[in-house]
Amino acid sequence: MTDSTRRLYDTVANTYARVLPDLRAETPSDLDLIARFAAIVPAGQSPVLDAGCGTGRMLPHLASLGLRPLAGVDLSPAMVAHARQRAPEARIDVAPLSALPFPDAGVRGILCWYAIIHSTTDEIAAVAKEAARVLVDGGPLLLAFQAGTGDRVVPRVYGHDVTLRAVLHEPDDVAATLEGAGFAIVTTARRDALPQEKHAQGFVLARHDPTATGSAP
Repeated sequence: MTDSTRRLYDTVANTYARVLPDLRAETPSDLDLIARFAAIVPAGQSPVLDAGCGTGRMLPHLASLGLRPLAGVDLSPAMVAHARQRAPEARIDVAPLSALPFPDAGVRGILCWYAIIHSTTDEIAAVAKEAARVLVDGGPLLLAFQAGTGDRVVPRVYGHDVTLRAVLHEPDDVAATLEGAGFAIVTTARRDALPQEKHAQGFVLARHDPTATGSAP
């Protein structure tokens, strides 16, 4: 699904950047979770990562919460081009979530805001394992995604002749996957869909904990 997902976002990048330039789609409870994530990022000089940063719309908000330096990765070169313009002070790379361009324990926190919506459970496990590799001990990971079970298909995304294919996940299932990769769960949340949303929304906030069940030795 990697190549098709990259093509999808390369196609819609300009429209996405125009239609969703900021955090207008987020609810107060969404923003509260992001603030809670920011509050538990350990001190240090290594970056805080927006994993699946898209056009970079979350990066100014993370900066406003005092998180610096910032970094971002996204699968789509077209989305990354927008993100680099929006947050020129951040290091932003083209890379998949399963192969992050950072050394072991090289980032202090990871926000992964709706970047796993195309991922199967096995793929989320690979993402979680990679997140555990690059996070410092105690570093937080916040995931957001559409909640539920099964797949979703959205034709003509943002008015373009491309189809979005995604996978729904329940927060408790995602939490279990993270625990298996060496994370301790801080909280899970599930909120009802807004009128403009088709599905409920799921969230999991966790911290990298090498002593957690399932951690690699």
